[in-house]
This record gives sequence, C-alpha cells and structure tokens, in this order.
Amino acid sequence: MKKRFFIACLFSTIISLVFTQVCFAKERQLGYVSSRTGDVKVRRAKKTVWTPAELSMPVYFGDHMRTWENSRVTITLVDRSSLEIHSNTHMALNTIVSPIEKKNSVLLFFGRILNKVRKTIVQMKGYEVQTPTAVLGVRGTEFEIASYEDGTMIVRVDSGKVTVDSETDRRTLCSSQGTQLSFDARKIVVESDYRPEWERAEKDARKNLFADGKKYGGFVYTEIHKRTDYLKGLVDKVNTLTAERERYVSMAKEARKRGDEIGYESSMSEAKKISREILELNKRIAFTGRRLECDFGLFSHYGYLAKHPELSKKFQGKEFILKQLDNIEMIHAEFNAMIEEGMKLSMKDMEDLMDEMKGKVEEFRENRDKKDPFEELDKDE
Repeated sequence: MKKRFFIACLFSTIISLVFTQVCFAKERQLGYVSSRTGDVKVRRAKKTVWTPAELSMPVYFGDHMRTWENSRVTITLVDRSSLEIHSNTHMALNTIVSPIEKKNSVLLFFGRILNKVRKTIVQMKGYEVQTPTAVLGVRGTEFEIASYEDGTMIVRVDSGKVTVDSETDRRTLCSSQGTQLSFDARKIVVESDYRPEWERAEKDARKNLFADGKKYGGFVYTEIHKRTDYLKGLVDKVNTLTAERERYVSMAKEARKRGDEIGYESSMSEAKKISREILELNKRIAFTGRRLECDFGLFSHYGYLAKHPELSKKFQGKEFILKQLDNIEMIHAEFNAMIEEGMKLSMKDMEDLMDEMKGKVEEFRENRDKKDPFEELDKDE
C-alpha cells in the first residue's frame, strides 16, 4: 500500500512538472517595475550590458537589478508580492533553479531590500533570499534585509516568519525580531523589538572594507574556492551515477531481448532509483550554485571599487583584490560550465521520469476497466 501511495504522489508531481514545462515560456516574466526613482539599471539574463530600468518594464527569470546613490526601484511580482530595492544595491532573480524545484530565489549581492511576500507564492513555489553570509527561507511575510560590503547581514521581520541559515547556525525569526551576522560572526542571536540602524551599518561596512580589503576579499575568495570544490564533487558524483544508470539500462535491454522480464524489471528498478538520486543531487547543485553566485557578485563589486579612479584611492588592500580578479573570473567560467553540465544531466533524468509516468498514465487508461495498475505493487506489501 505504501508503494501505491508513493507512485500516486510521484505521478501527481510529474504531471505538475509537465504542466510547468509546457507553461514555462509564459511564466518567464516574474514581474514588472512598478516604481522607480533615480539611476536604476537592469541587466538581462546572460547579457553583459546594463540598460536603464523603465517604469512598467517586465522583469524576467535571471535578470539583475542595480541601484545607485539616491535611487530606488520596486518590482511587483506576478502574485502581487513586491521587492522594494533601496539605493546602492545589486540583486538578481532566480538565476539557478533545479528542474524539480518550485522556488523563487532572490540573490542579494549587496544592498538592502524590503520584501513583501504573499503566502500564495510561498505555498506554491517557496521563496528564499540568498546573501554571501546566509540564506533566508520565507513563510509568507514582510521583512527587510541588508547585506553590506563587509559581509554584515541584517534582517528584521515585520510580520510572519523567516528562517535564517548561516551554515553554522539556523534560527527562525518572528514578527518584530531580527538579527545581525557577519563573515566572522555567524552565530544567530535573535533580538526582540529589533530596530537596526540601516544607514549607519552601510557606512560602517564601507569604512571596514576600505580599511582592510585583503581581509574581506580573503573571506569571499576562500568561500569561492571551498564551494567550487564542493560543487565539483557533486557534479562528479552525478557523472558517476549517470554512467552507472546507463549500465543498468543496457542490462535491462539485454534482459528484454532474452525474454527475461524479471531481469528487465530488476535492472530498470535500479536505474530509476539512480535517476531519483541524481535529481536530489541536482537540488544541491542548484543551491550551491546560488551560494556561489552571491560570492562571485560581491567579489566582482570589490573589483569595481579597486579599479575605480577615485574610490580606489581610499581602498587599503585593493592589491589583493586586483591580483585575484583574473583567477576568480576563470573560476566563474568553470562554475558556469559545471552548472550547465549538472543541469543538463538532471534535465535528462527529469525527462526519463516524465516518460516513465506518462507510460503509467497510458497503462491506467488502457486498464481502468480491467484492473488497478498499482495492484501488483500492493502484492509486494
């Protein structure tokens, strides 16, 4: 009976994913620019050119948004949730998402955002905010988050709940609560009636960064290398499992040629188990990819500051940043290739599972008046 329930749930999930893929082109627009003040730029997914953000402009999967001094922009999402982006902010929407995940992800490289998230988006897809310091999981809420140039992250919850995960600690914040983290202080201390001094924290972060660019650049540089190594391990495991799955598929084909249905079913069962394991690995690849994108975005900003004709004059330790820039750009290129490889393999597994469940649908239609297609599974219990 348990197997029957599992297959029924899997069937429902796959049908949902089929529908999602069919409608994907229509859902690429995540929202639109509903208000704008000052100098606001947008960079489309996989593009390098920044263009002015216009009122009512559509916002798509993978877009980057950048505000400068004395500028703000509000993005209204399709479900009427909104992101109010403050000045001196760089963020992106849904850059890397696993094919089996239904999630809206905001990457905040640096800056400050007021999030007003409707419960519908959380219930249907989930919502997270990634920063270089921590990850926030959201449960239908209004909260404000800042991630500043020295790695200081501040969050205050106005309503609802937000789970903060710093990778060394994990806590849930409720209404009026907040916390502050940094690269070297990731233990989460929950404060009630939290009222952060946003502007002061932003100024202090710039002061800290410019006083010791090597220290803060070193934090991000180290995280990039650690996470890249971890990502390589995940992709290598996917490749190994893919080869093993293909071996079982070949064994199944040979068994069918011999008329060995038991051998065929056994080999295909193993292949399907591996496919599901690969899909779970894919979620970890996507999550790690989003963490790395935050690191790359912040280090790129350090590079911008280190090269700026005026700002660089105050930037102590900029030599370390400039020395590592080419290396980081090379790692970023390798990262993009790894993500593409991991996603390509996982999409193949998703297609295989979809084909499998389509077969179940056809079997059900053919046998609905004859017998229950899950009857054989019940016999095993």
